[in-house]
Amino acid sequence: MSLSSSEVRLLESLKKLGGRADAASLAAALNEPVSSIFPLSSLLKDKGYVKTQEIVKEWYELTEEGKRCVEIGLPETRLCYVLGSKDGGVELEELKKNFDEREISAALGWGKRCGVIEIDRTGRTPKVVLKKRVIPDLEVVIKKVSDRPERASLSPEELEKVKELEKRGLVSLKTSKTLVVELVKEAPVQELETCRVLTSDILKSGRWRSLRLSPYDVRASPPALIIGKKHPYLEFLEEVKEILFAMGFEEASGPYVESEFWNFDALFQAQDHPARAIHDSFQVKGVLHHIDASEDIISKVKAAHENGGDTGSKGWGYRWSREIASRPILRSQTTSVSVRYLSQHKTPPVKAFCLSKVFRPDVIDSKHMVEFCQLDGIMGGHGINVRHLLGILNEFAMQLGFKEIKFKPSYFPFTEPSIEAYVRHPTLGWIECLGSGLFRPEVTRPLGIDFPVIAWAFGIDRLAMIRLGVDDIRELHTSNLGMLREKGWV
Repeated sequence: MSLSSSEVRLLESLKKLGGRADAASLAAALNEPVSSIFPLSSLLKDKGYVKTQEIVKEWYELTEEGKRCVEIGLPETRLCYVLGSKDGGVELEELKKNFDEREISAALGWGKRCGVIEIDRTGRTPKVVLKKRVIPDLEVVIKKVSDRPERASLSPEELEKVKELEKRGLVSLKTSKTLVVELVKEAPVQELETCRVLTSDILKSGRWRSLRLSPYDVRASPPALIIGKKHPYLEFLEEVKEILFAMGFEEASGPYVESEFWNFDALFQAQDHPARAIHDSFQVKGVLHHIDASEDIISKVKAAHENGGDTGSKGWGYRWSREIASRPILRSQTTSVSVRYLSQHKTPPVKAFCLSKVFRPDVIDSKHMVEFCQLDGIMGGHGINVRHLLGILNEFAMQLGFKEIKFKPSYFPFTEPSIEAYVRHPTLGWIECLGSGLFRPEVTRPLGIDFPVIAWAFGIDRLAMIRLGVDDIRELHTSNLGMLREKGWV
């Protein structure tokens, strides 16, 4: 029977310690952690070289409050002493000065249960009167625990009383386990020479010739290697970016906390539109109300809302409020990033996208989350039209491997014409994945853009569901390793 070098060292140390030792002594002799002694002794026990015994030690330890009670006495003991020193009882209010609220409650409760005290209410103020002089049983027990904390030193009756001391937070039970290892037989010399790992030093020195090599089971299965890698959802998002980069788009970014101006007003979304209601966007507190745009853009957006400005439109016909426009919210669409980008890039051609998080108060279900990723894209230049839009969307879908995509007319406040697109999910059927269209002049003119701009916004998480074979959008964000391995993702 082969032995490892660690097992051999333990047997030799055990022999030097007289053939019997506890785990702590063996660990000190081997200069190893105590935890390593347990598996080694278990292996040697199975091979018949040692026998082991686990010794459990239990004792009680006084808490800080318990130590205080040993020093000055339990509340009930002190109550008996105070009442015994004054004939005729002590007024309850006067008595409370010698105890804190918790102590007086415990002491009076004990006194009433045991018939040691009574409350005299015949006078102007209640008095506590001592009926008989006793030494509380718990006083004797807590002092015994202080002197002899071993659990084995207490009688069954005392142990019952210690339970009450535990409930009161005066003592706590402590446990320790000690492993004792005893030598049964010494290992033969040939077994002491067994080698399990061939090192370069052993090979170079030639020592391997005199060693007995541990047998190797070629039928044994190797251990499973679970190698860490990126979450497949994150890999999908990176693939989306690579496709757009290859199509000539530039990535743009913007803040999560956005003003309503960029999230709604710059997109020609009226301030009395239902999406402005608090139930359709997350309002943000503790952030300064501010519009980080030039006064020229702000005034032109205001005019577009009120009367159309120079856009050829009649606008919405209401009095635009700067206060509403400056309110901070969690952005509900990455289109806010697109209009920010347009305000700083006024020379065509313009091709940009933003793939990032947006936030909407919604009922969480298999298709909806309150926080999700949205892919927003714009393309602008002289001669750009809706045919370019449909071509880009078709090409993008094909690059991602989606074979079935269909379009239908729709309505959005900031595009005309407006188009929705749907892709087919194998389980859930046709799923709406994007809204798109040609930006209205009320959006582009106030920003100083004089060429047509097509725009689209993908619910990219829904595309990820189809690509990864997921029926519930919440599974895209799971960290459950069991489920991820079951799906073959990690």
